[in-house]
Amino acid sequence: MGDGPLEDAQRDDDRLEGKAATQERILRAATSLFLSRGYEETTMVDVALEAGVSRATVFWHFGDKAGLFREAFIRLLAPFRAALERNLEEVPAEKRLREQIALYSDFVVHHRKAIEGFLRWAISTPDFRAAFVASLMDLHQRYTGVLTQTLSELVPADHDPRELATGLLSLLDGNLLLSFFDSSAGANESRRASVDAFASLIPRRSTR
Repeated sequence: MGDGPLEDAQRDDDRLEGKAATQERILRAATSLFLSRGYEETTMVDVALEAGVSRATVFWHFGDKAGLFREAFIRLLAPFRAALERNLEEVPAEKRLREQIALYSDFVVHHRKAIEGFLRWAISTPDFRAAFVASLMDLHQRYTGVLTQTLSELVPADHDPRELATGLLSLLDGNLLLSFFDSSAGANESRRASVDAFASLIPRRSTR
């Protein structure tokens, strides 16, 4: 499979210099430690040592551990958000729909453990819950919007593209939840195929 919008966005994040590069190094270290040790067992000193910077540098860039945790979660979602913001108007709608579905499915497969870890800590830590829910719902609405736009170019006039986009996204969300219980390659492929099958059943307008 060739590079897609998610891979392009990730490479953009990797081309950083100076202050941005330092922040990225800290966030990579923090993400690794939060997921392996948990929030409570990770200290700012641990993060500084892992990132190869001073403790003061970590505090200067992120203020406190809670702020660092929130930024680490935002960083996790950044490639997905950047991919959604790319202009794909020149891509035929049918191909664009497949790419947008693959964007979600690929992100879940590649980042499932990180998503699970961050969500677990967010749910169990009330101080983070509101911010995490707001961030996820914003991304959810953006994704619904791009699916709706694409489907509006494909479906007959008597079909509501937003309702269809919401149904498609509900299936993708359900697959995300199921991946926490069974992340095997076979299960992932079966779930991906089910989404493709659903998408193929969405009515298309006549081209005649």
